[in-house]
Amino acid sequence: MAPTEQLRRLMDSLLSPKNAERLNRVFCDAAKIVYQRQKRLNKTQLKMKEVSSALVLAETLHSQAFRFEAVGVLAENFGEISEDQALKYYEEKVMGDVKDVHGRTIKIDEDGMKSLYKEPVSGKHIVASENYEEGRAKRLPWIRHALQNSEAIYVSEETVQGTFRRTYLYTATVSIPLVPKAQVSYYVVVVREAKNEALRLVTAYSMFKRNKFLSIVEPCYRYAKT
Repeated sequence: MAPTEQLRRLMDSLLSPKNAERLNRVFCDAAKIVYQRQKRLNKTQLKMKEVSSALVLAETLHSQAFRFEAVGVLAENFGEISEDQALKYYEEKVMGDVKDVHGRTIKIDEDGMKSLYKEPVSGKHIVASENYEEGRAKRLPWIRHALQNSEAIYVSEETVQGTFRRTYLYTATVSIPLVPKAQVSYYVVVVREAKNEALRLVTAYSMFKRNKFLSIVEPCYRYAKT
């Protein structure tokens, strides 16, 4: 019996509905990760380890996700927030050193303010009032919260213009209590490692589409403290 037929038989008749649903969620995300990997690597057929690692990543995204609800101080910037108010909030409540769940120190400096700006055409963080994004300002309280509490950390390693670069993605699944139904947002805080292994905030952003979130974590692997 072919593997696809065996799987269908298992899902249809041998597994409990809840277990089948959970498998479907993991397999669906794994398939999407494989698809993103195909595009990124420009390969029609991946190696077995490239496929199996996608399944491991998908399982991790489900079993070890960091979740929180945007209430209280985590929602204090909801509503209108001007550029000046956002910059003041960042300076007074976001800047400074913070330790993650593994005790690593992350520096949040003035350069991180650029995360409040995004030039629509280039996508670059160009500081100009016309590029200010109020949505990012609303989520400023999430930065330190995610860095301090998230264990859902993913590592991206790449070589840029001949220089090796390691980046950490601190991720969270956020429930925003709206009526009549809560809205789910995927949040990513980007931290980069310098040559001396010092960690510094680069930017932070959110998205509502899971497919977009999967495309961001696809090149990564789960961080494990050594």
